[in-house]
Amino acid sequence: MKIAVIGFSGFPVLPKANNYLQEYTYHLIKGLVDLGYEVTYFGLYGSKLPCEVYPLNLNSIDWSYDENVSDGFKQFGEEQHSYFEIFKYLQETDFDLVHNISQNQIPVFTAQFLEIPTITTLFKRPQGLLQSALKLNQTSNNFYIAIDHAIANACTGHSKIDDIIYCGIDYNAWSFNLKPQSNTLFFAGDIVAENHIENIIEAAEDGGFQLAVYGDVINSDYHEKVVVPKVNDKIKVYTSLKENNYKQCLQNASLAVITKKIFMSSSYLVLEAFSCGTPVVIISDNLNTDYLPNSCSIQVNTSDPQELRRAFVNAASKSRKTCREYVMEKFDYKKMIESYIDFYNRVLY
Repeated sequence: MKIAVIGFSGFPVLPKANNYLQEYTYHLIKGLVDLGYEVTYFGLYGSKLPCEVYPLNLNSIDWSYDENVSDGFKQFGEEQHSYFEIFKYLQETDFDLVHNISQNQIPVFTAQFLEIPTITTLFKRPQGLLQSALKLNQTSNNFYIAIDHAIANACTGHSKIDDIIYCGIDYNAWSFNLKPQSNTLFFAGDIVAENHIENIIEAAEDGGFQLAVYGDVINSDYHEKVVVPKVNDKIKVYTSLKENNYKQCLQNASLAVITKKIFMSSSYLVLEAFSCGTPVVIISDNLNTDYLPNSCSIQVNTSDPQELRRAFVNAASKSRKTCREYVMEKFDYKKMIESYIDFYNRVLY
């Protein structure tokens, strides 16, 4: 089976992932190739995958006619053009099916003009042009997969959803820790006033936790004047989730606390925590998602230190064994690949 995977224009896919879409894509393609499928990936130049990579052409439009065109508009135009080029290429080649994971509207809309089936995976609730493309392509040769029931429900009224396949993780890459040695709270979120880091610190201290803060400094003035003065031997701040000790810290943490923004951009961080046996608190309003079971997580929509402390203490008492088993049962990347292969076969045969 020859499969064309239409990927992302914003980042290359690398073996050592920097975001959950990279990790998802790498596991999917490597799993398919290992099972003997012939895969071509259409994505950003520099992607390192065990298959042929067809780089997107993001420098093909002559913009000299108007020097006032903004950089953002140029980027948007180049991206759209590159996906139109892929469509033209697919019309002239002999793939058996297309698996579109790009989240761009062009592959969704143009798929109805291909003679081969196209499967599109939706990682978020479709909005704007992507939702428009979905509405305009409900043909029988096109299929849509959501990564959880919340996304599927959000499509009701404008798009069919043919299946739900969870994102998979290699949970064996994360050491299960039944009894963490330190009573550390792992926090992931931007260092910005809206996240009330000072209240997170107060709640952690009142709850008897040490605290490790991982996040990008968005507001340097807030960071220097509010957060840094509170740093001590039990309160540490790391200014990036890419810092190389975050994995070790997450594996040894009693609890992971994650902002809504971080969760929405990378649900894999929750799966990584569960893989270690680490329960999670999401600071958010009620998120309806299969990735946050009550047995492993608590959602709290407040910045009040006392309410946060109560949530931290309650979440830390949840079963670490249950967290690990939840990932093993629902989010094993091997099961994800098997589910996609089953769906490919249903579509083709």
